[in-house]
This record gives sequence, C-alpha cells and structure tokens, in this order.
Amino acid sequence: MTSEKPKNTTGKVLLTALAGAGLGALTGILLYSKRGVERRRHFRNFRTDQRLRLRGDWNQLKGKLQHAYTQLTDEDLTYVEGKGHELVSRLQAKLGKRKRQIIKLLNAL
Repeated sequence: MTSEKPKNTTGKVLLTALAGAGLGALTGILLYSKRGVERRRHFRNFRTDQRLRLRGDWNQLKGKLQHAYTQLTDEDLTYVEGKGHELVSRLQAKLGKRKRQIIKLLNAL
C-alpha cells in the first residue's frame, strides 16, 4: 500500500492571485493615469497618421504636387485606387523623405 501525499496548491494560488493583482494595477495605471491617456492618444494619432486619405480630385492634387515639387513627373504621380502604397514608395524614392512624411504631405493636400 502506497500513501500519496496531498498536493500543495497554496503556492500556485498565491502566485496566480499576485500576478492578477499586478496585471490589474498595471492596466489601471495605463488606462487611467494622465500619461496613460497621453500614450493612448499618441498611439491613436500615430496609427491614423499612417493611413493615406486622399480627398478631392486626384488630378488637382497631382497639379499641386507638381507645382510644389517640380522634379516629379506624371509617371511618379500615377495613382491607382487601392494601391496608394506604390505612390508613397515612388515619392519616397524621388523626394528622399520618410514614409510618414510622405503620407502627411499627401493627406494635407
């Protein structure tokens, strides 16, 4: 006859409770502290700044770009709906700016 020792789960329960409390405290700090609110706002703005939102007639926008940057050709400014990333990469190469700068420039038109 073998006698089995009862398993001690108190340590696991205590560790789980402490981890949950720590996670809850961290979540509270990030969500409701002043810096947490600022971080979320910055992150939200960063994501929306990365999206290309062209408004208006592309031919008019293209004219504004060619007026501001005379080195751009019609081929550089070819835009196909849904393939804005191709336009952005061509402008990056031609103007020597970062992607975020190009997207901001286009969205500001």
